[in-house]
Amino acid sequence: MKILVLTDDHLGPVMAGSALRAWELGRALEGAGHDVVIAGAVGSTAPGPGPDVIFRPRWSWADAVVSAPWNLPPLAFVRKSLLIVDGVTPLPAELAAMPQSKAVRRRRRTALARIPLVAARADALLVAGRAQMHWWSAQLKHGRPEVPILDTPFGVPATPPPPQRAEIPGVPAHHAVVLWWGGVWPWLDLETLLAARARLGNAPISIVVPVAARPGSSTTSFGPSDLRRMAEVRGLKAPHVVGLDKWIPYAERHLVLNRTSLLAALHRAGPETTLSFRTRALDGLWAGVPLLLSEGGEVSDLAHLHGWGGVVRPGDINGTAAALELLLTERGQLRCRANLQRARPFWSWNQLLEPLVEALPTLRQGPRGPLVPAVIRSALPLIGLGWARGPA
Repeated sequence: MKILVLTDDHLGPVMAGSALRAWELGRALEGAGHDVVIAGAVGSTAPGPGPDVIFRPRWSWADAVVSAPWNLPPLAFVRKSLLIVDGVTPLPAELAAMPQSKAVRRRRRTALARIPLVAARADALLVAGRAQMHWWSAQLKHGRPEVPILDTPFGVPATPPPPQRAEIPGVPAHHAVVLWWGGVWPWLDLETLLAARARLGNAPISIVVPVAARPGSSTTSFGPSDLRRMAEVRGLKAPHVVGLDKWIPYAERHLVLNRTSLLAALHRAGPETTLSFRTRALDGLWAGVPLLLSEGGEVSDLAHLHGWGGVVRPGDINGTAAALELLLTERGQLRCRANLQRARPFWSWNQLLEPLVEALPTLRQGPRGPLVPAVIRSALPLIGLGWARGPA
């Protein structure tokens, strides 16, 4: 089967979450015997051996298209090729958590307008975890509840990371590294982590936070000066808080992860939390780095159930400080790392994407829902009337 994997993100040696998911989806489908091309943002290149990467989608070439709904052009919903919608990023909920500028409100309305089209025309949906399964089921139940919803979350490479590690500029060799692995978005809660670090005084612990521009962009929404101000408010300075001023190449992330004692991803309570799947936390699973997470969301539930690290209440500074101390002890490290090592084989990309690989030969593009009513429902968010059912 000829499969087009589509993303609006930038593919290359350095990649953010949407791009690396598209890359790993494409590699898994190619490994299953399909002819795969990945279309990314202008300037995208293949980060390694795998499918061809282009930036002009070959719509007429494809037997099937795999894409997030948010960046699909309207014409994608009328083509005859199979349409497999990757619904793992809860974009409407993320946008609802951001400061509501005109641009954000417009982008959220546009995202919500895609949902009726997905409900009417998608041939399968990909989700990550139970909450997303329930949310997308609610979008489909009044029209096409028979559409397959496949639980295909983020995964990790099948082989463990190489043993090499690199020192992080600005971090003393004897300091434990607590890595904030990802962006600083309004629904996330770096403030609680820094406040908890301040409670620990002069303990040899460095909070490391990426402050580089997102791949494909020349600007950053959270840069070195933002981190410095946030730290100074809590009486923190280097080396207790250190900015990571370059985006780590995907093939080299093990160098930083192997230097890390704890990978942190804290969030605030809200609709985004309910639907979240903290994708960068999976790098901790791959590298055997214990996790520090907030309650809520699929990955936090898994971490709590399987002992992958510590899970604290959102905004709980004292609890976060206590978790830092406990997880950085030798006993805490050994226990969590052993649990992560046991879990890793069950989270390989190839294994997690088996439901999609197995479903592809059986998918039918019909019967699809009627297009005209879907277009009318799609127009409702654009004029300020809601459509989505559930927390998004």
